[in-house]
Amino acid sequence: MKKQILFCILFFFTVALNANPETKATELCNCLKKAKSSEIEADKKKCLAQREEHVAILKKGSKAYDSYLVALQKCEQELAGTPETKPNLSIEEKVSAVCDCFQKAEKQNRMGCFKLQSDYGKTISDPEEKKKFNLSSGSCN
Repeated sequence: MKKQILFCILFFFTVALNANPETKATELCNCLKKAKSSEIEADKKKCLAQREEHVAILKKGSKAYDSYLVALQKCEQELAGTPETKPNLSIEEKVSAVCDCFQKAEKQNRMGCFKLQSDYGKTISDPEEKKKFNLSSGSCN
């Protein structure tokens, strides 16, 4: 009886550890970083297989899966060179962040700046403020 209880506890601990969304996101992020710097096709395929495994473990649509996607998005932004959005900035600060991104980005990284511009635009609910932001941030690139 004690062995069964111990086995159950060990099993649930293992499942909980394996289903930790942040751990899984970090695991995939490390794989993506390695694949980005590698010329070996197998490294890229390994990341795809790992992603599929994580989706199965975390159950697509669950809270754990949503947490996984949020953590993974931060990694993907980092890999793409996209700065993290800070929604509590003023309109002027958001425009400045977008313009700085465009000024510092190389041609291949400009898509990250467009994404930053779009993400900041989504944080502005007032239509007039959004229009002001779009005009101002659109004229700096």
